[in-house]
Amino acid sequence: MRPFPLVLAISLFLTVPAVAQKCTEQFIRANINSSDRKLLTSDTYFFSGALEKPIIGLDTPDSKKADEKINHERKNEKYDPLKVERVVVAPSGDMAYAYGSGHGSFDEIETGKHIEFTPAFLMVWRTDQGSCKIAAAIYEPEGEK
Repeated sequence: MRPFPLVLAISLFLTVPAVAQKCTEQFIRANINSSDRKLLTSDTYFFSGALEKPIIGLDTPDSKKADEKINHERKNEKYDPLKVERVVVAPSGDMAYAYGSGHGSFDEIETGKHIEFTPAFLMVWRTDQGSCKIAAAIYEPEGEK
């Protein structure tokens, strides 16, 4: 037996592009608490009650300014894993949404006041560059402000 055809077959197998990651309920539930920025689309939309206006896109001047502002106002930030109540996936697997709630806390640097809150969230996922990613995320505190 000649090894060359086997080596060629193995090298061809290894160079085949990876199968695209469609959005599935299992994938979303497994990755909803990830902090991996690779799971965000480049034009991701983010809004929370802590921001004056939505952030659109990664590493934009607005996103950097919002991060700096929050980092100067808070310390001891802690967030429990998000509790997903529902995931709905399009039959094609190219889009999905998930919603639920979480729990967070922090200390205000200026006043020393300890803040605890329960945000409700809605995330929209879509396939982008062959992978399921977060296209939009909105977090708002539940109940009265």
